[in-house]
Amino acid sequence: MDLTAQLEALGPTRINLVLEALLSSDLRLKILLVSANRLGLVVSAIRLKARRLLVGAMTTEAEALPYLMAGLPGLLICSDQLDSGDSYSLARQARQLVPDIRIMLILEETNPDVAKAVRSNVDAIICAGDIGDPSQPISRGLLAIANHQTYLSPTAKLLLKQQSPGNPINTIKLTGRQDEILSLLLNGDTEVLIADKLGISLTTVKDHTKVLRGKFGVKSKVELVMRAMRLAVAR
Repeated sequence: MDLTAQLEALGPTRINLVLEALLSSDLRLKILLVSANRLGLVVSAIRLKARRLLVGAMTTEAEALPYLMAGLPGLLICSDQLDSGDSYSLARQARQLVPDIRIMLILEETNPDVAKAVRSNVDAIICAGDIGDPSQPISRGLLAIANHQTYLSPTAKLLLKQQSPGNPINTIKLTGRQDEILSLLLNGDTEVLIADKLGISLTTVKDHTKVLRGKFGVKSKVELVMRAMRLAVAR
């Protein structure tokens, strides 16, 4: 069921701080919402507070594909629960069809396969049980996306660690400070925010991040976070 036309009935609302951050980024803020939760689609549209930025809202993979093939959305927010189709497949296809797209995946299953979600190459993974948490995972995920970072909600990080016992965690030796900084990077924190939280200089944080990139064999901070996610080093 394509609900896009019904969203026109929603009244105009004020852009919130998260949207202001998204608008100030280089993200093409044309949003596609895909979920089997019809009420959730409408509520999400209201909370985004920028209805004019939505290009579509639907409940199936097949309905979403034409929007992606046309290269319309810059941001895909997708649930793992669809009326038909597969959200993981949708995420992979989105990445191929719209190379600069960024993707937030909401995991609503009771015991979701977080490792599978990571392999789908999404930018933010949020377990539905974390929504409403004081850490505000939706906002943190969107802010991470705006800053070209990745984000795992608290439950997603825990599940990834539990579901990946065979990952070579011990092959990459980290100091306590390096582990601390990596965990904050996985939370979507910027290096400036990490420096403030840990009470150290930005230069020190950057130095640790550089060492971490070397240990993980990557060239950028984004690659560092993605590799750490895939190795389930979110301790």
